[in-house]
Amino acid sequence: MLRVLLILSAVVLMTPVVATVVIRSRERDSVPDAKKIARTLSIIRSSTPNDRKVLKVLFYGQSITKSGWDKAVIEHWHQQYPNTIFVTQNRALGGFPSQALVRTTEQDIEAFYPDLIIFHVYGDHRAYEKIIRLFRSLTAADVLVQTDHGDVMPDPPCEEGLHLTLSHLPGCKGRLWYRQQMWNDEMSYHRIPAFAKKYGLALEPQRDWWREYLIRTGTRPGDLLQDEIHPNERGKQLIAEFFNRYFDGLVSQYNAEKAQDVTAMTPSHADRASGNEVVQFEGSRLELISEKPLPAWPQVTVDGQSPANLDGCYQVSRASSVGTVPDWPALRRITLQHDHLAEDWTTTLAEFSSDQKSFTFTVQGSRSGAEGSGRSDQRFVSRLGNLEIEPDDWMIERAWEHSHQAIHAPFQVSWSVDYVCGGKPEVIDRGNGATEYRYVLATDLPDGHHSITLSGSPEAMQDIDHLNAYKPRIRERETVSGS
Repeated sequence: MLRVLLILSAVVLMTPVVATVVIRSRERDSVPDAKKIARTLSIIRSSTPNDRKVLKVLFYGQSITKSGWDKAVIEHWHQQYPNTIFVTQNRALGGFPSQALVRTTEQDIEAFYPDLIIFHVYGDHRAYEKIIRLFRSLTAADVLVQTDHGDVMPDPPCEEGLHLTLSHLPGCKGRLWYRQQMWNDEMSYHRIPAFAKKYGLALEPQRDWWREYLIRTGTRPGDLLQDEIHPNERGKQLIAEFFNRYFDGLVSQYNAEKAQDVTAMTPSHADRASGNEVVQFEGSRLELISEKPLPAWPQVTVDGQSPANLDGCYQVSRASSVGTVPDWPALRRITLQHDHLAEDWTTTLAEFSSDQKSFTFTVQGSRSGAEGSGRSDQRFVSRLGNLEIEPDDWMIERAWEHSHQAIHAPFQVSWSVDYVCGGKPEVIDRGNGATEYRYVLATDLPDGHHSITLSGSPEAMQDIDHLNAYKPRIRERETVSGS
């Protein structure tokens, strides 16, 4: 019996020690950031004056990302890496913490499909992880995450876990079992690094550098802010300077590591001449890259089906503005259910309550016609069952709480469903008279093995430069539920 008690006592005493080791192991990463964004760095390092490669970059998050520091970064890129063509979008939404942004992420990234995502957001760590999983399951993009800037003087990192002392530890709270004291420090020093290790994300420790700068220069946090949290011009300049120093370091550290997420394939001369090409690939998306517009769109089948029958080839745009808060879409998310009809949509809102919590609406498709009516507090399913709106995705009440400006009837909200696999290319100017045409052959396929057949005239097939196959890191498509 004594032996059993001794064993149980040892287990009880060792449990906190083991938990401490687990916590620290989750945060400490031995994989260098340059390897985590190898494809991005390879594009930059392999670009030459005669072969200017394209890098598509999405800045995503909320108001800090929206604030404008990215403009200085893009300008720096153009000067520092003149042989690379940077195609950039900033689709950040001010006032959208992670638990709100998770509802917009899918349609925002599908519409642009970047090579690199630069991401920062505040909010719930569980929703933050859902967003990262959406990046990883819906795209093959490299992902670079940033920690928070110093809206107050950041504490030093707390070595979380068991410490056999009752003394106060800097940055920590608790006794014996210590945790980081402030939530923004907890996210920046512990949660985000753990996500970076788990999902293979490059991590820019903005908060560490902000703290070091404040201490070294004697600057007060408020001197770099325009209000309680948003950076002023000097603060935005500092964020950009830190980012540029970090990113330039990654470019210089790149050691020809190979990325596995995107595979370039070149059609054989025999297939070009015959006008028939069969492409076998692993992934969820296939693009055709050409240096000139194809004279005729080839006949395409994907696993024996026409792309017109694939759900992923139909994408919904971001909804139009709520009006009283111009940056906000009136709807966070519009869900398509096997909608295979490209058209424009309009919903007309009426009968607003004085607190803007309730209203009615009717929905109209430009081709499908009247699709039904609904109430803001009820889930809406269109007449044909191809479109759904959850009540919590309406931004009307939130806009009222934010702006204290009422929306008046009739108020229209619009969006579109676009067919992206039909031969309309993304056109990118590569300079010096060169142009790149990117055609989507198939997208948002179940991640796995696929076969695509192209049949067209030999003249059209001759213009194909190569094909890009995109394979997400997370094989099972991530879904979003709740807010």
